[in-house]
Amino acid sequence: MKRIIVALADVAIYVPVPCRGTVAKMVAVFQTNTVQPNDTIVASRGATAVNTLTAVSSDGLVLETGVPDATNKGLVFDPASSTATSQVILLTPTGSPGASLVLIDFDDSAYIEQP
Repeated sequence: MKRIIVALADVAIYVPVPCRGTVAKMVAVFQTNTVQPNDTIVASRGATAVNTLTAVSSDGLVLETGVPDATNKGLVFDPASSTATSQVILLTPTGSPGASLVLIDFDDSAYIEQP
């Protein structure tokens, strides 16, 4: 398991993946009290969400935990992929949550089963 720590503001950013793997878990701490309940941070591969974190508190400095997407939680990211969107995790905030610190547990033991 690898840990990726990202400082995020109110704009989407692309985070390069360190190796082949999946987003196993995502947690965040919003740094200010500008965050509102239902503001989100979505981790995705291209347009496909793999984990969504929804703020439940308007207080800053509260640890919030993301929920893996039921269908797409196992999508594999790979820096060697020929598809650019598979090489990065797209983090997209919605609402105006302000500055946050995002911790991604990245499972580097991902594999694809060949038939």
